[in-house]
Amino acid sequence: MWNDQEARVDLLGHRRIAETLVSIMQQEALRPLTIGIHGSWGAGKSSILSLVDAQLRDDPKTLCFTFNGWLYQGYEDTKSALMETVVHELLKRRSTSQQVLDLGKSIFRRINWLKAAKTTGELALTAALTTTLGLPPTALFGLAGAVAKVKKLTESKEEKSSTEITVAAEDDEPWLKPEQATVPAQIQAFRDELQELITRVEVERLVVLVDDLDRCLPGAVIDILEAVKLFLFVPGTVFIIATDEAMIEYAVRRYYPDLPVSQADYTKHYLEKLIQIPIRIPSLNQLQTQNYIRFLLLQHHLQDDQARLQEICQAFERSHKTPYDPTELTYEFITQELGDTNQDLRMVLHVGEQLGSSLATELRGNPRNIKRFMNTVFLRKRVAEIYGLNDLKVGILSKLLLLERFHEREYTQILAEVTASADGHSATVQGLEKPVEPEKADKAEKARVKKPAPAPKPAVETAAEHQLLAWAKLEPAMGEVDLRPYVFVARERAISFQPLDDIPHTLVPVLEVLASGSRMAMQGQQANITALSDPLAQLLFRQLEKLAVKENSWRSESMPMKGLLYLVQQHAGLEVDLINLFQAIPARELGTWVASNLDFMQSAAGLQAKAEFFANVQRNADASAGLKTLITQLTIR
Repeated sequence: MWNDQEARVDLLGHRRIAETLVSIMQQEALRPLTIGIHGSWGAGKSSILSLVDAQLRDDPKTLCFTFNGWLYQGYEDTKSALMETVVHELLKRRSTSQQVLDLGKSIFRRINWLKAAKTTGELALTAALTTTLGLPPTALFGLAGAVAKVKKLTESKEEKSSTEITVAAEDDEPWLKPEQATVPAQIQAFRDELQELITRVEVERLVVLVDDLDRCLPGAVIDILEAVKLFLFVPGTVFIIATDEAMIEYAVRRYYPDLPVSQADYTKHYLEKLIQIPIRIPSLNQLQTQNYIRFLLLQHHLQDDQARLQEICQAFERSHKTPYDPTELTYEFITQELGDTNQDLRMVLHVGEQLGSSLATELRGNPRNIKRFMNTVFLRKRVAEIYGLNDLKVGILSKLLLLERFHEREYTQILAEVTASADGHSATVQGLEKPVEPEKADKAEKARVKKPAPAPKPAVETAAEHQLLAWAKLEPAMGEVDLRPYVFVARERAISFQPLDDIPHTLVPVLEVLASGSRMAMQGQQANITALSDPLAQLLFRQLEKLAVKENSWRSESMPMKGLLYLVQQHAGLEVDLINLFQAIPARELGTWVASNLDFMQSAAGLQAKAEFFANVQRNADASAGLKTLITQLTIR
């Protein structure tokens, strides 16, 4: 089994990316610097951050640490949490210096002042950043009623920040000067003191690794990005931000729901204006997927001997003449490095070959999903051993799981056949694995003479059928295998491959049906969907919205969007949210399906929002002529 933490051994060849990042940040002329590591959920972003941290750990001129915003959201202001963490890490560097501690005390006071200013509701700290990024300001920076709250926070005899650094107040010296009682002045004072603190602790490079940003709620995402750009972006600092770009766009759109149509592109440009150097992690291709699976199986064989695994990984990397050589991790190479042979290892590594193509295609070469797939295979093998079924083959378990994951209808049919069979065989599997014998020439000729030949039927009618036949050709063949023990350990469905950690378990089946976009399946769940409470319906709406955003297909109606429309039809309270989603999409990207699928609107607020949306599209020069024409026809009707 494999855990879901960042890898301690580089099985994906990401070390080169980490080395590139370290070499970039060592160039003084480039700092301050923000680097983005972009990739989908599970692509290996955290592993790259871990490799960067390992390379910088022993550098006396560098202070490097990881900030996980997911840990702080919901407990306090995430922006302040990042600022305090940065200061705390710097203070730990020179905790015995009174000058450094006094400077830290002053910085913590400014953080408290800004935190109180934000909570008064009389100003918006985000206005400064939105101005910097090109969005018109939404609030003034003047400050009046916040002073009393700030004074309360900053005039205590003893202060203790959330970082547990205790500092004494200086009663005989006024801390807050009158000319500093504005947000811009406090921001600048904070930046100046932070720069001084970095100098005093003798750090040339302050490297902050920001992880799990795409797991945070929209407000926390914006808080962290604002803190980086507005407060902490001073000379000597480097921020490496690992995130899924689509999730950032979603967060920006949720945080600024009233953006006009003319500013719709702002959601895409927001991250670009924050990130100076973007690095995108590509999906694994078929060969890379195959090698990754074999490394995972080798790791399992070595019983987590990290040192031995690291040696083989490095030897394999050295075996490449060039980085792009199509080099395969073979059994012969591994046994040569290990110094012995093992037939069990040979059989297990063969699984990597048969899974490589399917998992690279169906799971889009995503390392986390591949690891979860392999965990399911070995979990079922372990369950089988607990029940005394010790002869189950990993190859057959894997092949069945592929069918379960990607061809559910055929998998269900095979399960029914195996359960009803006296020998555990499946006629469907036998039919797929055994090619149809051609008719004898004389019989074919007689049939041709007696009656006209029927129209030729294509051997493969759909891509799904083609994939199914490709699955049937995978080794080992299962047509003559008693599949009952394999069916027994597969009584529970395979784990989901979507990040649904924040969805209640009872809602997962409903979400999966809605995300499939199948009208028949959704109608089968209609009673459950209609009975949802407003908060649960809202929660499902947000998850489907995320999936639709990741699809990024607005010219045609995606499967998650079909589910989203069906959900809104059952819950009129979501109509305005649906229109807000459409408003946030650039009009030039919208297909005509958007207008033709809004006839069900019934609430007054929804109808009003729909009318405003139609009017905005009609005024937008970028909207397609077809969409405008259809809206005109619907409006007249």
